[in-house]
Amino acid sequence: MAGKQGTACLIFFIAAKFLSPETFGDFGYLMAVVGLLAVICDFGFSTAVSRYVAEYKFKQSEKLNKILFSISIVSIGISAFISAVVVLLGARVFKENYRYILCLLPYLFLMPLTSIADGMYRSLKQFKKLAIISIIVGIFSLAASFILVSRYLLIGAILSQIILYFLMAAALFALQRNFTMRFDKSIVTEVARYALVLGTAGVAYFLYTRVDILILKQFGYVVEIGYYEIVNKIFQMLIIPFAILGQVIAPNTVKYAIANDFGEIKDKLKKYAAFCLGIGLILSVCLHFGIPPALRTALPRYYTTEFILIMNILLVLLPFKVLGTCLNQGFIVPAGFARIMTVAAGIGGILNVIFDYICIDRFGYIGVFWVTLVIHSLTIITLTTYFLFAIHREDLHRRVHAIQNAAGGIGTVDWDDSGD
Repeated sequence: MAGKQGTACLIFFIAAKFLSPETFGDFGYLMAVVGLLAVICDFGFSTAVSRYVAEYKFKQSEKLNKILFSISIVSIGISAFISAVVVLLGARVFKENYRYILCLLPYLFLMPLTSIADGMYRSLKQFKKLAIISIIVGIFSLAASFILVSRYLLIGAILSQIILYFLMAAALFALQRNFTMRFDKSIVTEVARYALVLGTAGVAYFLYTRVDILILKQFGYVVEIGYYEIVNKIFQMLIIPFAILGQVIAPNTVKYAIANDFGEIKDKLKKYAAFCLGIGLILSVCLHFGIPPALRTALPRYYTTEFILIMNILLVLLPFKVLGTCLNQGFIVPAGFARIMTVAAGIGGILNVIFDYICIDRFGYIGVFWVTLVIHSLTIITLTTYFLFAIHREDLHRRVHAIQNAAGGIGTVDWDDSGD
């Protein structure tokens, strides 16, 4: 994760070093646009592949070697269609940024392919191999990005992202032994059904997290996009350990869920929630005092009153982002409650867009960041509370059935949906 996501974050900081604040803001906007398009091109296939690779490994091994090629062909087809739409309609939509969007079209193919191959390595538990590939590719990509950005500025930053994902995709496909160039329609049909739900969640999550950049650009706050991206990338790097923590917790959560031991999940969640909020609060305090002097030294052009204000607002959100990352990956999805996460992201995303437009019109760019703080924190608090209620209810169901079984099935127990 550090090799792949960390490298992508460091490329942003290299871009911030060499680009002007205005140009860096444009770069953040361009990456947000292609990020949305890449989510549509992937549409949940990479996550779905992770599940079905593990399933095929134990149940239908004859399909294992075909899944990577089959799903990659579908991904390339979707990316080609989206790219064609961008070429035909992009000039009207993106205007002065159109030529840069065209330069980023390879990203729409490479990003989903990388995620699909990455998912297969993880499901096959080829973690050491994946880590080595990611780190080596990351080192080459950082060296290339430093040269390209320093010489060609915005174009160099765009090329740096493309080179990173091209090298990553090429290495992952070339070194994957469970790979046969045979297309299997049944695999595509099976994986696509699950991917459809995940893809919808991915688009909803974009509205929940990244749509702020598009709205800021629409109202002409380009420099503020750059400020937001710097803080966001710092958060992304700090949250990586909590994403890993969630992945470590997940197998135990699955085990408890299969055994209907939801009481144990509830107890574990409370402990990890307190831990994540505590560590997140400590990180926020440290960043409040640590970022300004570091920024003044490394990126003095971004050391402004506006940046400090945006940073302090978002630092209040950091503990909740830490909790949300661990909660989603370690508890909600592995416990089989992914649907409530999708609903929460969808509602949060819609509210985020609505209030962004209301507040940016009344309060300027700072209104967007206050909306981000309030909507995101409330969504994570609500999601955590509802999940605790859901597993508490499942635990009560289990206890009721245990009492009935212990009584030999004599009598009945009335169940009230209120939970009483």
